[in-house]
Amino acid sequence: MKKIILLISAMLMTGTAAMAQFVIERTDGTSQEVEGNVTFSQDESTGDYAIGDTYQAENSIAGVASITRKAKTPEPSVPPKIGDYYYSDGTWSDGGLISIDADGLNPVWAEEKPAPIEGKTVIGIVFQTDQSRMAQTDIDAGYTHGYVMAVKFAHGPDKMTTWYTTDYSFDCLDTAKLASTWYSNVNGRQETQTVLDEYQDDLSMCPAFDWMVNDFIAAPESSSGWFLPSTGQAWDMMANLCGGEVAEYMKEWQTYGYDATWYCSEYVSYDVIATINSTMEKIPDADKELFTTDGERYTYGGILTSTPYDSESVNIFNIGTDGLIECMCNWYDGDEYCRPILAF
Repeated sequence: MKKIILLISAMLMTGTAAMAQFVIERTDGTSQEVEGNVTFSQDESTGDYAIGDTYQAENSIAGVASITRKAKTPEPSVPPKIGDYYYSDGTWSDGGLISIDADGLNPVWAEEKPAPIEGKTVIGIVFQTDQSRMAQTDIDAGYTHGYVMAVKFAHGPDKMTTWYTTDYSFDCLDTAKLASTWYSNVNGRQETQTVLDEYQDDLSMCPAFDWMVNDFIAAPESSSGWFLPSTGQAWDMMANLCGGEVAEYMKEWQTYGYDATWYCSEYVSYDVIATINSTMEKIPDADKELFTTDGERYTYGGILTSTPYDSESVNIFNIGTDGLIECMCNWYDGDEYCRPILAF
């Protein structure tokens, strides 16, 4: 990183040096975000060196097309923890968790949940901060804090649920059946990107991905952007936000060498849907969509993952008002709730 910054500083014409975040656009079409003391020459038409302005590089600068200054997102001084509010500006604040053990065990929450910071918009809830449960590709990309669950579903205008895909020839992702495979797969961003690359202009064939990309909450520039959670990431969302009894069962399932949809289903002593919804109880109603059942006849609701079960169905998690926590699958074109996540 430092070598890149120094190289750019040396190759650009003498000008103004600024400590900020920049996007370097290369002539080969690639780009890279850098932070540091970058020297660049100002185009007369741009005026002051304002955030969002783009400065064209001289033709003599090999491989660099332009530099755009970004707003640098201030980070809170307190590291994020599970249950924290995550805001539209990329910052976070206390969500009421006092302590929690690995794998979501023994959570202790404040009796009175703190409210979000006035004047800020909550877009998600932090559900994982353990780097050992993060994809290495996410860490390498600079997203080292953890993962955030959106406070809304990705869906169309007519219903809260959506489909995984209408393409029964869908075959661009590896499938997962064993519970141990479900747990170990934390590559939702990579799986999502594979689908986006595969379908591109035909993304309407994958409605969950399409609604997430084209009609969803704006994600902070400092984040990865939204993606569907893999089985392992949705697993951690359930274990860390659905209460201690859920976490205890899911801890047992982690190493099962059996089909998760056959052997991973239990009932706890409380309403699992109400428990995960309690993490959002202080968020204004207009800014959130609560977890719910699949309909009046059902006591549970299904949550999509990015990971297929087989050539016809996708892996989901069912959670219930009756205490159900369950690994399950549904047809590609079955209605389920899509809850995107992001890395930060």
